[in-house]
Amino acid sequence: MILGNLAEAMEFLPSVNMTVANGRFTDFFRRSQSWLVSRVLGAEIETALEEEFDTEDDSHAALRRLCRRVIAGKTLLDAIPEMDMQLTEAGFAVQQNDNFTPASSQRVDRLVGMMPERIANDVDMLVDHLVMATKDGGYGSALYDGWRGTEQYKRLTAAFMPTMRECSSVQGHPVFKDYDEFYSALPSLYRSMKETAGHYVSPAEIDRLLELFRDGDTLEIHRRAIEELKVAAVASAAGAVRRARSAAASAREIMMSSPGDFPAFRNSSAFSSLNVNLDGGRIVNFT
Repeated sequence: MILGNLAEAMEFLPSVNMTVANGRFTDFFRRSQSWLVSRVLGAEIETALEEEFDTEDDSHAALRRLCRRVIAGKTLLDAIPEMDMQLTEAGFAVQQNDNFTPASSQRVDRLVGMMPERIANDVDMLVDHLVMATKDGGYGSALYDGWRGTEQYKRLTAAFMPTMRECSSVQGHPVFKDYDEFYSALPSLYRSMKETAGHYVSPAEIDRLLELFRDGDTLEIHRRAIEELKVAAVASAAGAVRRARSAAASAREIMMSSPGDFPAFRNSSAFSSLNVNLDGGRIVNFT
């Protein structure tokens, strides 16, 4: 396992002193790792982190540490509801220990309440690390470069926003309550973006920009259009139709300024058959 014992986990959870037997967490470690692999890492990186385990010259040391941080937090969050329960002949009972005073429900609730945000932030840092490792001149390897071909990477980049933090930044406030909600929403963000913005710039151009974005091959003018498409995706999914359409129209205006950089748009009916006028970002005419 990438993280397999409490001593390692406590390095990332310094405020929680764990005195339980290591074996009680084994399955939680496994499940947390599977959760992370299915959403971010993919099988090849998981195998590398398990096989090339802690040598003096560990080429994956930074990535391993980021993964362990996520797994430790997810393990604690999942384990808390079960750790004081024992199944007896008479049914479930709460474990008692004369050496400790039970924590108040308020303290436990506060700990549980803070963990989803912490886990989301830690996953975002992990994704940032992988993205930077695979950019031109990055510090990655063939293994890291291969991550861009995984289903995990394709899903994370479905709306040009591979982190939950970036999605919140586009909206101006938190959009999702935890990472699982963000992860589940990614396909709908993609669909909302194509349904709303695709009418203005063509769905084919959105998909072409996605491929350039995933390959790290965008130009500055592409990135300007992508910023507007991100707003259209989040606003449309949130039901802010007017804001979504205004952002889509702004993306169109950017593409119209240099249609040669957006060939799928230039060759689409959206290029020739729509008339969209903007005034300060507000659509004043649309035919």
